[in-house]
Formats: sequence, structure tokens, C-alpha cells
Amino acid sequence: MANNIHRTFCGLCVAGALFASACGPTSPYRPFYDEGGSGASIDEFTYVSTAHAPKTISVVDTRTDEVVFALDIPVGQQLVINFDDKSANRDKYMSGTMRWGVMKAGNRFGNKRNRLDVPPAQSRRIDMVIREGPEVSTPPAVETMTPPPLSDASE
Repeated sequence: MANNIHRTFCGLCVAGALFASACGPTSPYRPFYDEGGSGASIDEFTYVSTAHAPKTISVVDTRTDEVVFALDIPVGQQLVINFDDKSANRDKYMSGTMRWGVMKAGNRFGNKRNRLDVPPAQSRRIDMVIREGPEVSTPPAVETMTPPPLSDASE
């Protein structure tokens, strides 16, 4: 019985060590958004727009040179793109799926709530253009309140 417990414990230690090495700070796959991408072959890219390097990202169908997606990333924001090419959709003209989201620069996690059909991997290209800068980020709208009228003391 003790030998069985020891074997199970050793197996769990090995599994934990493998998991830690796969998701640690020096691992090739990191499941969070770094500028440029994850560093793994999961077709996920992150583009950060700064004041001196404001970016415009386009996804181009190389079969027709048609721009299927374009976005001027606001300064201080980042665009995260993930491509998914399922084998079940290979007979469709736009067989790829692009999930994307714009969020505050530096966010390491977040949802990519938007979805778009795109050309398959061998028929698309991502173009990045750095707009002329520097650009100033626009602060969020501040809600202003109108003060009530002053009461007249003579009444």
C-alpha cells in the first residue's frame, strides 16, 4: 500500500514539473498577450499602438489583394488577433476564422469578442503600417454635471 502511494506521489510530482515547465516564464508557450505574440505556433498576435508608433493593421486576401479587415489601433490600446483554421471548413472560400479584440495596452488577458471569416492561412497576409506620429491618445469622456441654479436670497 505504501509503495502504491509513493508511486502515485512521484507521478504527480513529475506531472506538476512538466506543467510548470510548459507554462512557466521561460516556456515557449505563454497563455497571455505579449507584444508580437505568444512565441508559439498558435497563430495569435498582439499589436500595441504607442504615441510614437501608432499602428494600422490589415488582413489581406492574397488571392485577390482584397483587404478583409483593417483597423487603426488607438494610441494606448492593443489589438489581439487569433486565427483558427479548422479542417471542417476547408471547402469554404473563407475557411479561416479570426477572433480579435481591442483592449488597453499591457493587458495580459482578455476576451476576443469579435469574430470574422477570413481566407485560409496560405491565402492571407497581415500588413502593419506605422502611422505618422506622434499621436495623442484621446482620454475617455468625462461625464459632467450641470450645477443647480443659485438661489436668489432676495426671495
